[in-house]
Amino acid sequence: MAARADRASPPLIGVIGPTASGKTELALALGQRLPVEIIAADSRQVYRGMDVGTAKPDAAARASVPHHLLDVVDPDEPFTVAQWVERARAIVPEIAARGRVAMVVGGTGLYVAALVDGHDYASQPWSPEIRQRLTDELATDGLEALAARLRAADPGATVDLRNPRRVLRALERIAGGGAAPDAVPYAGRVVMLALDRPRDVLYRRIDERARWMFIAGGLLDEVRRLQDAGYAADLRPMTGHGYREAMAHLAGQLSLERAIEVTARHTRNYAKRQLSWFRRDSRIVWLRAGDGPADDPSLVDQADRLIRAALS
Repeated sequence: MAARADRASPPLIGVIGPTASGKTELALALGQRLPVEIIAADSRQVYRGMDVGTAKPDAAARASVPHHLLDVVDPDEPFTVAQWVERARAIVPEIAARGRVAMVVGGTGLYVAALVDGHDYASQPWSPEIRQRLTDELATDGLEALAARLRAADPGATVDLRNPRRVLRALERIAGGGAAPDAVPYAGRVVMLALDRPRDVLYRRIDERARWMFIAGGLLDEVRRLQDAGYAADLRPMTGHGYREAMAHLAGQLSLERAIEVTARHTRNYAKRQLSWFRRDSRIVWLRAGDGPADDPSLVDQADRLIRAALS
């Protein structure tokens, strides 16, 4: 990939991988050595007020290295991968203009893949509700009425206006929050690193994090605040790992120990899916972290050398 990269485009660093592997710690340590700004690639950290359960970087971390795409929307606002990519691709050159390098940090594989390789947005329903409404309008008003609406909303649209499916997809994207970014690969040089830990170590770290969130991290208080603010249990962000179990505990449906156990189990299953996703990408360099801290100097040295060599 590096050989085909456009060196006129800003380079991009990725510190990615499964939850609880230590991505944030490694990225912050690298931020003390390299002129970077972090773009969070986490589909739950975009929500305001959801900090503990998403392992969002705290104020100290954000003060040490600039962060982007945290706290973007409220939990009851829709936010799509296309919107994230559109924002991320706009931020990368802004970071470069400040003489720094964008470092994408997170475990949402779809976000990372969509940013680096592009994404076939046209084949994905933006929203079932939007799709159904537009389909109903197509049946009642006809294709020409929808095509006229598309021409008015996006005069430069390069869509076959005789093709109902393409017109529907284009209107879907606009109704869902704006035109999707082009589904093309990122043009600049890219280096992606991930932390490789034995499965039992990773699972233990997940278990420890789940217990910390409930016992000392303040997750239950966070969920109470979200509920008091009127965020319903059926909102997609509120069904994430930890939040659903915390609400069940507060409602008397789960004991504290059971809530922790279920959260840890669901998170372990999620980490397995993340590993399957990232292992398919041969470009990712896996750093053996064993059972040590992610900011161990030898590990940071190795990551630093790899990044400098790839981007030189």
